[in-house]
Amino acid sequence: MSTFDDEDVPLLVEFELSPGVYEVSISPEDLAKKSAEAIDHAMHTIRRMAQHVMDMIDTLPRRPTQVEVDFGIVLNSEANALIAKAGVGATLNVKLVLGSQETSDGERTTP
Repeated sequence: MSTFDDEDVPLLVEFELSPGVYEVSISPEDLAKKSAEAIDHAMHTIRRMAQHVMDMIDTLPRRPTQVEVDFGIVLNSEANALIAKAGVGATLNVKLVLGSQETSDGERTTP
């Protein structure tokens, strides 16, 4: 049985360089720190996008039973997470699927 703990392994990001930025060597420790910051920014961006979608759905007079939103996130060399077109240029492709759920009293709720 493996005793490998995923928490001990940093998630490293290959950053897309911004215009005018040149690639220089970076220490493994700095890359791990910069990667962690970029991933945190990306997760925050995904959470905010999901909240915006749910807020928009709440304004609709008739809520759909399911909503799908596809978008991409580019992690740039400044460790920012930018929303981009989903597909080839995105570092992370994200698909949010929000659907109705049944509550414990048998009622159906929508996103």
